[in-house]
Amino acid sequence: MITLTQRTPQENPIRAIKPAFLKPIAIRLSLPMSFFRSTFSPKALRACAAALALALTPAAFAQNSEPLAPRAAAPSAPAQTPAQPPAPAPAPAAPKNSDAVAQSAGSPFSNTEAIAKLDTVRAQLDSVTAGLRRANLDDAALLALRTQLNAPAVAAQAVIDDLTPKIDPLKARLDQLGPKPDDKAPPESASVTEDRNQQLSHLAETEDTLKRAKLLSVQIEQAGATIAARRRALFTTALFQRAYSILSPSLWIDAARESRGDAKALRFVTSEYAAQWASRLKGASFGAFLASLVGLALAGYAIAVVVRRILSREPTVEEPSPLMKALGAAWIAIVIAVGPLALVVILTALMETFDLSNARLAPLGHALAGAVARIAVTAGLARALLAPTRPLWRLAPFSDAVAARLSRLALIVAVIVSLGKIVDSLNEIVNASLPVTAATQGVTALLVVIAMAVELFRLGEMEEADDELGPRVDAAARWIAPLRLIVWALIAIILLAILSGFIPFAAFLVDQIVWVAAVLAGLAILSPLLTETIEQGLNPKARIGRSLMLGVGVARGGVEQAAILLSGFVRVVLYALALGLIIAPWGVQSDDLASGLRSAYFGFKIGDVTISPASILIALALFAAVYTATRALQSWIVNKYLPATHLDPGLSNSISTSIGYLGFVAAVSLALAHVGLSLEKLAIVAGALSVGIGFGLQSIVNNFVSGLILLWERAIRVGDWVVIGDDQGFVRKINVRSTEIETFDRSTMIVPNSNLVTGVVKNWMRSDKVGRVKIPISINTSADPQAMREILIEAARANEEVARIPAPQAMFVDMDPNALKFELLCFVDEVERIGRVRSDLRYDIFARMKAAGIALSSPTAISVTLTPAGDGASPINVARGSSDELS
Repeated sequence: MITLTQRTPQENPIRAIKPAFLKPIAIRLSLPMSFFRSTFSPKALRACAAALALALTPAAFAQNSEPLAPRAAAPSAPAQTPAQPPAPAPAPAAPKNSDAVAQSAGSPFSNTEAIAKLDTVRAQLDSVTAGLRRANLDDAALLALRTQLNAPAVAAQAVIDDLTPKIDPLKARLDQLGPKPDDKAPPESASVTEDRNQQLSHLAETEDTLKRAKLLSVQIEQAGATIAARRRALFTTALFQRAYSILSPSLWIDAARESRGDAKALRFVTSEYAAQWASRLKGASFGAFLASLVGLALAGYAIAVVVRRILSREPTVEEPSPLMKALGAAWIAIVIAVGPLALVVILTALMETFDLSNARLAPLGHALAGAVARIAVTAGLARALLAPTRPLWRLAPFSDAVAARLSRLALIVAVIVSLGKIVDSLNEIVNASLPVTAATQGVTALLVVIAMAVELFRLGEMEEADDELGPRVDAAARWIAPLRLIVWALIAIILLAILSGFIPFAAFLVDQIVWVAAVLAGLAILSPLLTETIEQGLNPKARIGRSLMLGVGVARGGVEQAAILLSGFVRVVLYALALGLIIAPWGVQSDDLASGLRSAYFGFKIGDVTISPASILIALALFAAVYTATRALQSWIVNKYLPATHLDPGLSNSISTSIGYLGFVAAVSLALAHVGLSLEKLAIVAGALSVGIGFGLQSIVNNFVSGLILLWERAIRVGDWVVIGDDQGFVRKINVRSTEIETFDRSTMIVPNSNLVTGVVKNWMRSDKVGRVKIPISINTSADPQAMREILIEAARANEEVARIPAPQAMFVDMDPNALKFELLCFVDEVERIGRVRSDLRYDIFARMKAAGIALSSPTAISVTLTPAGDGASPINVARGSSDELS
């Protein structure tokens, strides 16, 4: 007989630390099982399975069937139970205070009740503090202690919220009573003195109780921070536990030596389980079980055929809409993934019904269920998102060959990881030694790295071959190249961890790659599905949109804006949920891994501020995250929301730029606050340096403030036609320090903002875009003025660009012996078209004047007589053209 030796967790560090950082993954993989088990009790599942077996078994066979034997308790290996913290001590009796009770009448609870609650909070806090004094607490015990802090935290905050508003009324009453008179003042009445003393007593008692509540609240927060720090320390220790390098000969020698005993133990366990199957499945039980499996297979096939016909992505559809693509992808993912998951749940219930489960082989069952779930979900997401055989329905911007390779890579990685989990579960069943566990996890991580590297290298070769054929027809998104670099960096990190002996860290990264890829794939399907559904559903032409416009009275633009805002909110929620799912396994309570390793960095202290490399890196990351979110919000407002509001470009630019300024200030403030530089400390530093750098920053601050004035006052807006001195052009952008103006010769003029605020600027488009056209004309004195007036008016009315209101006018401005002077005055709706309209009008007026025989005025003849010096000299006449030629 083979004797199995029970190994303790201390003999296998990898096995001991595995639940510390792989527990979130195990929870995720067992989510479908836990969901169905929480929805349907085991008794109900067994009853359903028995009914299914009875329905599928022939009547004669069912009559001879024997009742199933009662389920025997399966022996289980002894497990080390973590020490639980002691129960909280009973709260001491609260002191009675009738005055406080009378003073606090009508409130949620009086000072006496508050004191009693605080005594209970103190007892619960002491219990948690006593539990934290014990060493070697595992993650489960620390989590239990953290849960115990919730009730006292809520109670202490309730006392603070109740007592804080009572302080000001008590002080107001004391102010009305006034201070106690001195000895020289006339004595006051005894009732006033008694009232003052009573109010002082109430105030002192309330303040003392409030201070105690605040102190307990701070202590509870400190205890919670201590628990979080210890959990992060456990996570970090488990993650960076160093074992064997995969190139170490001792690893494979020890693993080969230990594997013989592990194989014997596994054979013993499997033979024992086979004997259990043979004893349970006899006669009618075996027939019922086999009939149940056949019926389950037939039912699954029929359901799959029906489901696939409900909605399919037809290749004949030439241009499916984004909503159709997202809906088809979601349905394909559900159809492919839900079937295997339901099969696992039903098989589990069926095995429980026929009493075929075994407690010792439970890890293997969980690993098999997790493998089916992992492969099914991966296949569903890859087929849905990449659509290898349906390029027109593909959501991801990849070519056919790339989509096929990525889909195959996802399945290969899922299969390798699942096989590794199954082997690891077998190691857990037989309590395998450290070398065997390290070899299993190391080989799994190495195979994943090799598969990823090979496929990425082939993808690079395919892209290079495509580039040789010419430019790409379907340009890939800009994020694909950085994503490939990130994946190559992860491959290098995992390979380095395997070679250096940090196998748990490498295994954790492999699991996170699979998990993050699944989350991002689900996000890529859900985001367009929900946003397109909202935008299409709230479209003014849709039923809901028409109902809002006709029934509620919402304007058409309001319905469009509501759709955009709601879709944007849903997208933000999805991104936040995806981010939480991604970062959850990297720390306790969604904490960052870097925050758990912060104590490892060297920090130096400047005054009351402690600066360390970790805090600086996190501050920079925080600044980058907030600034990136601000830019994304700006892009969404400019490209999606503002076009639907029909605001002018100047106001849209002011809103977008103001949001950018606010986001930048918020990012800087949050980053500095994380480092420890509050606004008060910055004010002190700025005050000390203001004298030295004040004059140097004067111009910059002046231009910055002027830019804010331009944005908020909107005297000059983006798109306005302005004239500054001898230059003119259109305002293209208002920056922090200067404004960019594009002149008519396509050059860019950079003007400081202060010049626009303090200088004289002519804005052609300040109030509206209407412009006036003025054309002066001088004709010969022999022409008919009335005919000339009709020519000017008809030319203006014939031009489509000229506004009808105000009507064009022909002004007879002057007449002299040499010319009759007229002016045509008209208006255009767009001031930018003045030059073109003026030119068209001159062409038309000239043609009409020529047809009517009206000539322009000739140059004025000027005769100048020059008299030479001396008597008897004759004068000299010099004829000139126009007076302009005399200059």
